[in-house]
Amino acid sequence: MMANVDYSWHQKPWQHLQAMQQQGRMPHALLISGIAGVGKRAFADRLIASLLCSQTNSGFDACGHCHSCQLLAAGSHPDYKAVSPEEPGKQIKVDQIRDLKQSQTLMPKVSRGKVVLISAADQMNISAFNSLLKLLEEPQPESVLILLSENRQQLPITIKSRCQTLAIPTPDKEAALAWLQHTDMSFSEDEWLSLLRVSHGAPLAAMAAGEAGLQQSRQVTHDIALLMQAKANPVQMAADWQQFDLKSVLYQIQQMMQTKISNLLIRDEPVPGVILRQYWAIMDCISNTIKLISSQNNLNKILLIEDFMVTVMQHADQLHQLKETQR
Repeated sequence: MMANVDYSWHQKPWQHLQAMQQQGRMPHALLISGIAGVGKRAFADRLIASLLCSQTNSGFDACGHCHSCQLLAAGSHPDYKAVSPEEPGKQIKVDQIRDLKQSQTLMPKVSRGKVVLISAADQMNISAFNSLLKLLEEPQPESVLILLSENRQQLPITIKSRCQTLAIPTPDKEAALAWLQHTDMSFSEDEWLSLLRVSHGAPLAAMAAGEAGLQQSRQVTHDIALLMQAKANPVQMAADWQQFDLKSVLYQIQQMMQTKISNLLIRDEPVPGVILRQYWAIMDCISNTIKLISSQNNLNKILLIEDFMVTVMQHADQLHQLKETQR
């Protein structure tokens, strides 16, 4: 279990949990969602410790000293079970959920109830989802099932409808930057802002990206300039991008396009709608490509990125022609 860390953007969702606990409305199944890098696992660990602790404080935080807390810290609490893909990028297997169902039939040994954590809950096949559904339909008394998901839309509606959803927000740029500068002073403000663009604004992802993230940011900034001039070689550039996390590359480009559109909208001289529509079309292309990369389909990512680049250059070429006609 991870130690509690002060993430300011966790405050409101934690207050929501406190209120549910005080009112006796803690759900038997809780879906914690949010993008990668906002601390969903840390939030879940804090909740797990509180649910199992025998002496929580007035803020619904675990005491850290009771027998239950000591067992949890040692990784040997009999009433806590964690399930996750056996390998990164792989699916949770149906046998893992069946084993979980079997363990849930046993009575709690130390705490008042049992707690289960399923990480990457959206990474299951249909059989595993169906097995999980049966567990959700027959919850054990005083037990809580916690699901973590970066892609909540990929969960079947039958699963989502049986869970109470708690979203961990992405902090605004100012809050994220303040936290990063307070936590780690190894990068300048501009460097942290570059890392946040690469990380879709998620502070923990920005911190994890580090120097490699800055190199990626510089390379992608250079490459997107070539794309917008319709001068890039998509085959070579798509191959070069395979060294990066493609989702973070697309997040960076998305941020760049959002900034460009915002600057166009606040200009004193109105920008023709035909020009804005080309930028919005690029934004749609970025969003669609992110969805495809996030899906569980076994796609050829090089071909996908090549197609993305060709589409961007087509819109860029249209922009050049439109600007020429406006002169």
